[in-house]
Amino acid sequence: MSLHPLTALAGLCLLAAHAHAQPPALDYPIRPDRVLLLNLTDTGKSLVAVGERGVVLRADALATHWSSLRTGTTRTLSGVAFVDPQVGVAVGHGGTLLRTVDGGASWDSLEVDSNGDALLGVAALGNGRLAAWGAFGLYLLSKDNGASWTRVPVIDSDFDRHISQVIALANGDWLLVGESGTLARSSDQGESWQAMESPYAGSLFGALQLKDGGLLIYGMRGNLWYSGDAGNTWSQRQTNTTFAFNGALEQKSGRVLVMGNSGLLLASDDQGQHFLPQPSTHFSLSRAVELGDGTLLAVGDRGVTIIGQGQN
Repeated sequence: MSLHPLTALAGLCLLAAHAHAQPPALDYPIRPDRVLLLNLTDTGKSLVAVGERGVVLRADALATHWSSLRTGTTRTLSGVAFVDPQVGVAVGHGGTLLRTVDGGASWDSLEVDSNGDALLGVAALGNGRLAAWGAFGLYLLSKDNGASWTRVPVIDSDFDRHISQVIALANGDWLLVGESGTLARSSDQGESWQAMESPYAGSLFGALQLKDGGLLIYGMRGNLWYSGDAGNTWSQRQTNTTFAFNGALEQKSGRVLVMGNSGLLLASDDQGQHFLPQPSTHFSLSRAVELGDGTLLAVGDRGVTIIGQGQN
């Protein structure tokens, strides 16, 4: 199964405002390796993953035990982010936006201006601000840790491309990537966006800023691009694949990993200058985090999986 944010739009791709969710217990526990999961985050005290049918899975910081819970929605959840160990937001299909203030033990459903379009991701970007984004140019901004949301235009009022990811850059700017090679920058914490020249006309699925300031963008058909000058110019990295890239992270060691469909996993040990293939996971990966002991924990079409330490 292919796992990238745009596929989530097609199915792999709200409740009353502020109504407190009091869901019944699950009829049966959901095994973490038997469910489609699209996103994963480390809250600082626990791990939270989201996926199909409104599933939320929670674990301790070392992922030794996972528990499943009902959120009050059966919509596929595609993104999750926490501003601190207690306050977090999950988003998904049909404009679903959920908020927790107890570390993910329970979730409230918030009504937002989405026109029912899919929300594909969410990020906590500092100073109480979160951004949530999705299909057909849908972009929402919160300035109060996710308690309320405002719809904001991207680039111009006619922009209708699917948005894949928004990240905060070290200089305080924000970077947005999306469908049709969309690249945009915000210098006012997401209030307005300016289009950037893109090196690729196809869909971009994500971006990562490296410790040395370099930028990676990635997406369809094995496209992986690097910029060492804040996105003014880009160089394509050889990947020798046509599979899509869905996620990327930089480990504490400095190793950079990009992951994607059909077990695709590449690594760079020189800050994105060169990438080499790693042993296949044999199933698609969407997101990953590094645990305190260096183990890599990923989610995808086979749920939660441990990639392990130091893939070679």
